[in-house]
Amino acid sequence: MKKLVNNTFALTMSAICLLSTSLSVTAAPNKVDILISPSGSGPYLAWATMQNYASDYTDKIAPTAVETPGFTYNVRYLASSPQLWKNTIIGSGQVVEWAAKKGISPFFPKPMEAVNDFRALGVMSRTSNMFVTLDPSIKSKDDFIGKRVAVGLLTQNEWGMHQRMMLDGWGITKQLKSFDALGPAQNINAVLDGKADIGTLVTHSNRDFSVTLQAGPFKTLESSGRDYTFIDINKEDIQSYIDKTGAPFSIQVLPANTVANQPKPVTSFGNYTLLSVHKSFPEEDAYEMTKLWLQSGIELGKYSAVAKIWDKQTLATIAKIGLENIHPGALRAYKELGLID
Repeated sequence: MKKLVNNTFALTMSAICLLSTSLSVTAAPNKVDILISPSGSGPYLAWATMQNYASDYTDKIAPTAVETPGFTYNVRYLASSPQLWKNTIIGSGQVVEWAAKKGISPFFPKPMEAVNDFRALGVMSRTSNMFVTLDPSIKSKDDFIGKRVAVGLLTQNEWGMHQRMMLDGWGITKQLKSFDALGPAQNINAVLDGKADIGTLVTHSNRDFSVTLQAGPFKTLESSGRDYTFIDINKEDIQSYIDKTGAPFSIQVLPANTVANQPKPVTSFGNYTLLSVHKSFPEEDAYEMTKLWLQSGIELGKYSAVAKIWDKQTLATIAKIGLENIHPGALRAYKELGLID
């Protein structure tokens, strides 16, 4: 009887060990949502690609790209949704988070305190927001007065919000004939159809501008066969807005021929786009997500145009913005790869 009991005990323990091993091997990865931008936009397509290939790099985290109206919407939505703070990542940016903290209208009627607790996982791109026109007589911001300006959606920080902020700050918005936030493609179509005098375009670049991506509306303009010019914005006008408000815009100078039909350098404004979370986002998930991004980013450039600029140095540019803004889990991943001291 004693031998039978011992054998039964041994078999039971073996079964428990096998079950435990099986469970550890088949444990599902942690699922996180990434709120990005409208379907068809570059950032959304890049993260949808990441979603499809993530399992090739990790079995610990599974990101899902979620279509949204844009980064401005993302910041407002996450800040007001505490139930999402531990499992949601958002596409964001320096300026939009600053505007949310300050309560810059009409985008944020009052300051959103929760945004003070946002932390970044990394930098997605360096952006340039450019005004464009078919009218060669429009050469500077002062020529905007009395003209019809069309931009992207105001829920999109790069396509609509930044432009409106600058025009408001310069005191030009009320002097326009019209200001319409139509959408990225629609604003360029309005320029081509003669319904707007000035439109807007956005480029995404890596840290050193060695790779710059042109959104779809660039191709629309180029294929139209029309003569168009980018409107040069005086550096002093951009700097005066930065000095007056404290907004973290940067002055961007695109070298000649960075984009199509750009024979000379163009000066405009932009910032760094971010991947952000609330500070209560689990440290281990932040670490795994950042490590996945660092390991797979540039490889995904084979399948996604935006991912071509996701080199390690660009992602780690977050350190230039301020180490205090990095989530501790992400900071650990950068330190492990020797990207941050």
